Amino acid sequence: MVAGRCADRLTRARYEGLWVVPVAGGPARQRSDAPGAGFGFAWAPDGTALVARTARVDGLRRFHRLTRIDATTGAATALTEERASLPALPQWAGPRHVALYADGALDVIPLDDAARTQAPQPAVIAAGSALAVAGAGGLRTVRDEGAPILNLAPSPDGRRVAYEVYGGGLVVVDLADGTRIDLGPGSRPSWSPDGAWVVAQVTADDGHAITASDLVAVRSDGSDRVALTQTPGRLEMNPAWSPDGTRIAFDDAESGALYLLPVSR
Repeated sequence: MVAGRCADRLTRARYEGLWVVPVAGGPARQRSDAPGAGFGFAWAPDGTALVARTARVDGLRRFHRLTRIDATTGAATALTEERASLPALPQWAGPRHVALYADGALDVIPLDDAARTQAPQPAVIAAGSALAVAGAGGLRTVRDEGAPILNLAPSPDGRRVAYEVYGGGLVVVDLADGTRIDLGPGSRPSWSPDGAWVVAQVTADDGHAITASDLVAVRSDGSDRVALTQTPGRLEMNPAWSPDGTRIAFDDAESGALYLLPVSR
């Protein structure tokens, strides 16, 4: 949730399309109709745009590219050429650059000609099982988990990162010295604006489908854990903390509805 807006999985089958919903309520406004746009999109730091991995289907073939989408108008700008395979998701490297780690290589993409003369800000990248910081000098490995790293979420001050370890749980790592804190079960982390808490979903499944999902808030130092929801009839997923720290947005995977949960600390 950025700049008073909330975007989530308001999308059709195959993550086709992307919509923006005002936090105060009101109709959803479509910003893209591209296949794939609804999965793994990322808000720009200033909230003016999103970057998404979009697709074009030609018969049985599917082509992918990174696309910048204006949050107000929906105007789309292609950032890369089409590729037959694009497994990576983009990360913003400041407001004018996008970082993409794919096929063992790092691309830092300027959004316009003016950005070509500016140095990108560092971006945190999951390079397989390794946590790395991408900057002008390439990649600096912080630690290797020995298993794939998923759903990176840098802290608001950029000094730490929360993520999932495939087959493991939720962790927080200090990017300066690699110190690792285990936060226990959880996935899809999102930071409180002051960096004191991480909200995450905790799910259960039957081997085929998710059967339960609730939200928890965990202190980023691992010292406390609070259950935020306990509702068997709803699958609360994909939490996102508001910039003012007063609300958490999430979706119900069962109905597809979006919710705002007031929080106090």
